[in-house]
Amino acid sequence: MLRRYSRSGLEQGKNLMTSRFASIECLRVFAIFTVILAHTNFVANLSQLADGRFLVRLSGYLVSDMGVPYFFITAGYFFRQSISAGGNPVAQFRRYVFPLAWMLLGWMCIYIVTPPYWPAEVFHQGWWQPFFAEALKNMHLLADKNISLFLEGKRPVWHLWFLPALMCGLATLTLVAIYRLERYLVPLIISLYVLALTEEIAGGYFFNFTIHLGLWITAPLFTAIGWWLAGREQLSVAVACSLIVGGYAVALMEGAVIHAMSPSSQQAMYRHHFLGEIVLNIGIFTLAIAKPALGRSTPFPFLAQFTLGVYLSHIFVLYTVQGPISLILGTGIPLRGAIVAVIVYVFSVLFTLVLIRIPILRYLVVKPAARHKRKASEDPLTDKSLLDHSRSSIPPHAA
Repeated sequence: MLRRYSRSGLEQGKNLMTSRFASIECLRVFAIFTVILAHTNFVANLSQLADGRFLVRLSGYLVSDMGVPYFFITAGYFFRQSISAGGNPVAQFRRYVFPLAWMLLGWMCIYIVTPPYWPAEVFHQGWWQPFFAEALKNMHLLADKNISLFLEGKRPVWHLWFLPALMCGLATLTLVAIYRLERYLVPLIISLYVLALTEEIAGGYFFNFTIHLGLWITAPLFTAIGWWLAGREQLSVAVACSLIVGGYAVALMEGAVIHAMSPSSQQAMYRHHFLGEIVLNIGIFTLAIAKPALGRSTPFPFLAQFTLGVYLSHIFVLYTVQGPISLILGTGIPLRGAIVAVIVYVFSVLFTLVLIRIPILRYLVVKPAARHKRKASEDPLTDKSLLDHSRSSIPPHAA
């Protein structure tokens, strides 16, 4: 059932994809920034500034949650492009997954031993004690909670849940390609969304299991949407804008219902899988496809090449700079989270640049290119190969 790998076909796929780079890369920069916003209390600051107004708070949630779905959609879209260009689905899957697995292992080791505010901890306790104590605490958590930490994105996994979730989504699409199940894709997407809602209504647990799907349900859902979009005719700019506006309107209606029915609406909205958000993200991605030159003359295509590194390292950077930021900015500045996000993004880009120039450490943020150099495809965090944010083109998702 697997088609023979065709270099000429893949080259055609590359030519098709490069025409999309400007718009997709620009939106990837926006997407990774929304991921950082979600980790710097932006929504809480925005809600406080707006005196807790429902519309403002919900809009903040939608913005801060936009990045990861966009990355998943991008990954699914280009995964199908690479396979359609003549690639063996299993070979394409391996080329995506192996670098992700090594990066997950490397960054897990870093986050297991790194305490928040680690510079202050080192200043007061020396180099050994803070990292040793943090490692013991996190190893105990991993031994006790294990898989659930990856499903829910809790300490010390945090944002790294995205990597195994993406592998799961791509594995699903690989099976779709192998067994030619494209005609069942829409029922699959609908079923996944219904499953997500059912889990949400049931409190996140089924049949008293202590492990549930958590954040991972978004990976096969949105990667399947990206795969489905790759097999459709290109939508017009008008339709894309209509999806964006319509999705936002539907999300507002969903939020209004939750706000009216739930006394703890803030937590309920945080956990809800908005149908409007799905439509909104589809609209944003189709707009990027419909306007391939969008943002070409801006700095964003250049910055996009650092998206993978920024995604993987921004929590470490936040650990590093949040102490000095707190001393300088204090806590009373309006929209403090947005300011912190800008600072973290800038330092994450610089940190990624440093890592790229160190031969061993560069593979924490760059795909090992030696044996895959001739097999470029597209990635969610980078434009050419799933993790290749080398100097040619770049990113999509991450957080």
